[in-house]
Formats: sequence, C-alpha cells, structure tokens
Amino acid sequence: MSASSKYGRVFDGSSFEEITHPIASNNNEAYEPIPPTNNNNHGFTNKFDSKTTPIFVSIPHFRDGKRCAQTVRRLFDTAAHPDRVVVGLIEQTDSSGSGISSESSSTDDPTCLMEYCALMGHQMKQHEPGVSHMAERQADYDAVLEACPRATTQIRSVRFHHFGSKGPVYARSFTRKLLGNEEFCMEIDASMDFVQNWDNAAIEQWKLTNNEYAVLSNVPLSAKDKGVVSPIAVEVPRQCDIKIGSEGVPLFETHADGKAIGITQPLLSRTYSPSFVFSKCHYQTNVPQDPFAVQLLNTEQFPHFARLWTRGYDVYTPAFNLVYQDNSDLHPLHHIAGHGEKGEKKWPRNDNERRDAHVRMKVMLNIHHGITNSEISSMTAGGSGGGGGGGGRMITARANLGIYGLGRRRTLDQLLQFASIALPDSEFRGQYGNEGKGCANLNWVPYDKSISPRANLFDGTGKADDLDLEPEFPLRTLPDTGDYLFSMGGDVTTWKDQAAVNQGGIRQTETPSVSSNVPYSFVFLLWVLGLYVWYASFVDTALNDDRGRSSRARRRVLSKKPVRKVTPLSERALKNFYTIALAGLKKVRMPVKVLAAQSFASCFCLSVSAYKNQPAQ
Repeated sequence: MSASSKYGRVFDGSSFEEITHPIASNNNEAYEPIPPTNNNNHGFTNKFDSKTTPIFVSIPHFRDGKRCAQTVRRLFDTAAHPDRVVVGLIEQTDSSGSGISSESSSTDDPTCLMEYCALMGHQMKQHEPGVSHMAERQADYDAVLEACPRATTQIRSVRFHHFGSKGPVYARSFTRKLLGNEEFCMEIDASMDFVQNWDNAAIEQWKLTNNEYAVLSNVPLSAKDKGVVSPIAVEVPRQCDIKIGSEGVPLFETHADGKAIGITQPLLSRTYSPSFVFSKCHYQTNVPQDPFAVQLLNTEQFPHFARLWTRGYDVYTPAFNLVYQDNSDLHPLHHIAGHGEKGEKKWPRNDNERRDAHVRMKVMLNIHHGITNSEISSMTAGGSGGGGGGGGRMITARANLGIYGLGRRRTLDQLLQFASIALPDSEFRGQYGNEGKGCANLNWVPYDKSISPRANLFDGTGKADDLDLEPEFPLRTLPDTGDYLFSMGGDVTTWKDQAAVNQGGIRQTETPSVSSNVPYSFVFLLWVLGLYVWYASFVDTALNDDRGRSSRARRRVLSKKPVRKVTPLSERALKNFYTIALAGLKKVRMPVKVLAAQSFASCFCLSVSAYKNQPAQ
C-alpha cells in the first residue's frame, strides 16, 4: 500500500479511491461531531469498555425460529461478556408452534425462544392435544423457561401470529416494547454469526468515531468468508450506489456494491443497512422504526436514513467485519410455495397498504410525482375532502409525520448534496443517482448542536392537524439519552417529557389515559352504577306498569284459560353468565371494558327482570 493510502481505500463498484482522512470529516475542530459525553446524573455507566455496560440486541424473524435460535446461541457464545447482553425477540410465527395452548406443536415453525432452549438441552415434552391438557403444557413450558440459560433474565420477546405480519419495518417497530435501560443497541437479522468478542469490538469501533450520534452499519459479509484473511488488507462490504426508483424514491443496493479496504478507523457513509446497526440506544427512541411503513422491503431504507441523518446521526462503515450473514441453512419454509422471489413464505400481501406506505415515504421526502391530491389529503385531518392547495396539503401531511418525519438539525437539501443525488420534480424530471461516485471521502456536515435530535421539522409551525403519536417505551424509564447533551429548558424527568419540551417548549401535565391507567375497581364501580341506573329507570317502572296486566292475568287464571309457561332462569344459569362475562372483560382492552361492563349490566338486569316477571305457576 502506498504512502498516500495509509488510511485505506474504497472500491465503489467500478474504481478505487484513496482515503485522505481517517474519519473523512472537515478537519476543523469547530465543525466536529459531539463527542461521547459522560452523564452520571442520569444513571448511565459511561464505562463503555467495562464488563457491565448493557447491550440490547433486537432480532425480528418471520417464521424462522430455527435459524434465529442458532443466532441467539452464537450471540452469547461469542460475546466477551455475555452477561451484559439482552436479547429482544420479535417473533412472527404460526401460533401452533408455541407448544403451549395449541392442539399440536409444529416442528416446522417453532418459536425462536423454545428452539433456543432446545439447543441448550431443555425441550418441551410431547403432550396430548386438547384443552384438558393445557395446564400440563403450561407447566412444562414454565419449567423449560426456568431451566433454560438466560431465557428469563436476558431474553425478552413479543410474539404475534404470522397472519398479522406486515413486513420487516413493521416488525422492527416492536422494539419499543422490549427496549429497557440499556446503553448500546444492535439490530441484526435472524440468521447471523459474529466475530469473537463482538461486544468489546463494537464498542471500541463506536468510540473511534468520537461521535455521540454515530451509527455503525453496513451490509454484513457472508459467513462463508468468515476467517478468510486477505493477503493485502481487511475488506469490509460498503454500499456506494444510490439509485432513483421508478416512483422517484432513492434506493440502496440490496447487496454491497463496494468495499472498504484496509481502513484504520470507521469510515463515514451515506448508506445504511438494517441487517446490522450498532449505536447508542437513544437512536432507537429518537429515530424509531415507522410502524406505518408496512409492506415495504427496500423502499423504506433511504427515507429512514434521511430521518436519522437530519436528526444529527451519522452512519459509519466499521474498520472490520463485526457480524456475518449466515445463509448456510435455508429458511425452513423456503420449500413451501409462496410469493417470495425464491418461493419462500412471506408476510401476507396487501397492495393497498403498500401503496399507502409508499405515498408516506414520498411525502416525507417532498416528492410530488405520482401522488394524487386525495392520497395527500388522506394523511391530513381533512381526509380526502381536505381543503387548500396541493402544496398546503403536502406541508400538512409532512408535518403530521412528527417523529416519523425529518428532523431539524439538517435539511433535506443538505442530505441530497451529501448523497450526491437529486429527487424528481412534479414532472419526474431532474432526478439522478450518484452511480457510486465519491464514496470514499465524505465530509461531515455540521449542525446546530443546541437543537434536539427529537425536534421535528415542522415543530412550532402549527402546520400539523393530525400529528402521528410518538411511540412509548414502557420498559425504558431513563430520560431520553442524547438530549442531555444540551439544555432545552423545562422540567424534564422522563424521555416523554423531553418530547413535550421539544414540541411545545413547556412540559404539559398529562391527563391519565383510560386505556392504560383506569383500575379495575373503577370499572366495577361503573358497572354497579349502570346496574342501579338501569334498574331505577326501567325495571321498577316496568313493574309498576305491569300491575294492570297482572290483574288481567289473575282473571285469566280464574277463568281457567291456558297460560303459556316460561321456564325461569335458574340461579346457576345467572351465575354462569356472570362468570363468562367477567372472563371476557379480562381479555379486552380497557376502553372496551367500560362499554362491555355497561352492556353486561344491561343484559344481567334483563335476565333478573325476566326472572322476576314470570307469571305465577
């Protein structure tokens, strides 16, 4: 390697380019990223190379429990300090594969958690089908989890039926339900392998960026090349080419079209891959996965990059390979006919949802081409009949994206210049990709560091009329990390308070939500009140009105006319109805519980009234 290439070089798919600076920034201390900041006041460890700094690893999978289980085992086995690793599984499987409440346990579509426990020597027994054996299966399931290493202490999971799947972005959005107070976060696919001591190596690579908002990401190298040492230097896959799709949305290559060779430090990048992402966990709360970007596979990647970049985050290619894509074993369902490119089963398609998500991505990037006024209006409170011009509706629709839209630290125009691309105008003219050129020496783009990464592009403008709600992270009780690097004012005690400060400047007192904070005692009180009001309003009045009819009934009895007999409701029947209704209330969400309680009160009173109004026998 020549002296001029002491920092390495980049192959962009057609030619090589020497790297002139290790981080490829502006070489100006006044315009450098915010360095990693200690903040013991908020409870963070700040000892990133310690044995206890927690790392959260999210792994979504679609009916891929067997390969996912191998990944989880490798994750713990190759970590230098496995006790600090917490795994979050987003499982999309056939419910018959759970082995708990199912009539039979599927061997072709198991959950990742149960398959991992089986690999560790703890497997559920075969049980007879039927409801009568459900208790046995549940007891066996609990015993397996209790005996399975790390299953109850370091593995969190959320699972839903694969019929409810809507694509990888939708699945990754469930990270919000699993992320706790961990310091670092990593996103990977379900079939991965790792370099030895990956946890120490990833933290060290992140520290070398000297950037609190650094995100390590690249397309993983194939596992078959793991351990293969280049005779010249380490080669790391790197995406360079950004194309403009048929609808005008920029697209990354699904594979690494370039590579970084012999780099000494992480290299600033203009692309990212969801197959491997390593960062501080405030990246997950400041740039959460968009749950409305359903049915999308590749189209959402550049818009997500736009979101993180305009919020002040920067993507870097690591100096060596930290993870590997393991495709030595095919997806267990690839042999079943489906609508995947290789015949594999994929999530249920919904073209209307996919179209809506595609429009959402174009609205974010301010791409007018191919979007009708009614589609834009559907993203506003006015709906398809919303007033105003097309430009006004587009601004309102972009403002409504909120946290799922662009940030305020950098602009969209700056992003296009950084990526060396142009978006089409309304006539689909003027767009162009970068053909991979200029991939080696990218300049870091400065921003106003007093602006919060949570600040949305249209905050404070009053343009939004139907703002998307921000996601909640129920297990994360720390303040939103990252916002402590500057003062935003206000009384901030939690990351939700910080969001209120960013958008309004004043912390608002939050009204308790009926859907999450109403106790069962209050619901029961409503039920009793409804029972009393219904009885006082209808039953007692009906009894008074029936006095005349009762006298006529007595006359019919005296005249010995036949009377139709009605079997009264037994006490046991009323008790069973009461038990079934309460069991149903426990399974529905709280707002429905209030309505269901009132309905139950009415039905119960009708039953009592019918019983009390039976003719004398």
